[in-house]
Amino acid sequence: LAGNTQLNNSLLFQYPYEKNADGYDAAKANLKNPLPLTQENLEVGRVLYNINCLPCHGEKGLGDGAVAAKFPPKNIPSYKSDRILNLPDGGKYHSITYGINLMGSYASVLTPEERWKVIHYVNYLSK
Repeated sequence: LAGNTQLNNSLLFQYPYEKNADGYDAAKANLKNPLPLTQENLEVGRVLYNINCLPCHGEKGLGDGAVAAKFPPKNIPSYKSDRILNLPDGGKYHSITYGINLMGSYASVLTPEERWKVIHYVNYLSK
């Protein structure tokens, strides 16, 4: 899945935003998905989502995956919630990279390019 050169290579090796509130806010304000929304990118995002995200976020992104049942209600947000609907792609990327709240980091699991593809799929589920 990796190896697509659509992504700026500098993002493959460094991430300029720190793991703190200021870094999160900067990512929300400045980062845009560099990958085009294509059927191929969406499909790869779907496959990666099903492997990495579905256990918590559920098949349709409603926060009702099998793992979610182990936590108090509403601790895993639905992608249809205002919180996620209003979250810019840069905030989603930052969250996947560092983790947020109960969610751990996926930086060791998903390449930068794969994270952007997952974000395309998360946005699809949010509709």
